[in-house]
Amino acid sequence: MIANARMYSVSAPVEQAWRALLVHVADRAGVDLPYVEHPAPAPVNALWARPDCGCVFMCGYPYASAPVTPQLLAAPVPALARYGGRPVYFSEFIVRADAPVQALAQTFGARLACMLPESNSGYNAPRHHLMRLAPAGTRALYRPAAAPTPTPREVIDAVIGGDAEAGVVDSYVLDLLRRFEPGLAGRLKTLEVTPAAPIPPLVASAQADPHECAYVRAALLTLHEGATGTALLSMLGLARFAPVQPADYAVLPELAREADQAGFALTDAGPGTAKHDN
Repeated sequence: MIANARMYSVSAPVEQAWRALLVHVADRAGVDLPYVEHPAPAPVNALWARPDCGCVFMCGYPYASAPVTPQLLAAPVPALARYGGRPVYFSEFIVRADAPVQALAQTFGARLACMLPESNSGYNAPRHHLMRLAPAGTRALYRPAAAPTPTPREVIDAVIGGDAEAGVVDSYVLDLLRRFEPGLAGRLKTLEVTPAAPIPPLVASAQADPHECAYVRAALLTLHEGATGTALLSMLGLARFAPVQPADYAVLPELAREADQAGFALTDAGPGTAKHDN
């Protein structure tokens, strides 16, 4: 089985921190879990489809929508107070730090950098949030960005580079950038956040040995009880890993269905609404 933290490897130093944590988890579990890189632009769906996934981050919306459900291991609990000690996250609506706007409504009608429709933080959650804010009969509040932005880093680059006036990014991704790349994070400001959603979990493939998965799960859930584990968690801005159940993620397809039924899109049709790989 393999380990991978592609979803939250937002820079080389962050990936090294994740690699160290997952190597330690494998040692504690007594399970062979080599860390395998799967960097963009390789399709993240191809990673999730591997039958040898043993400890891999997966977006909650694809997890809940998968025809064959992966095995849940645990979910991270970000340490900042805004997460309330729960395995949740938000989507943040971001603009450049020097942008004159101070409220999200001031960006409506502008270009929005977003991710693929299968992404919860980069599409599904912000679409549902905007649907609740939109006047009756409105089908979209934004125009697409100048080019597709398939990863959170590309969303950020589009906003900073002027290819979009606003963007939507996973709050924990931004936490990691504020910790590891404060210069970059300082070029952005957040105008609004969506309601909390269940954070992407670590999963194993459906074909993985359930006994080995149980060992890995136990190692994750007790990681905060040891000095080494606590230090590795702290480096990544985490308090601990928490147990999660399939029912925790069932809300995410429901949000998508509500927006679909309302005919509401995150942006008008255009280049930014094309299907992406991550």
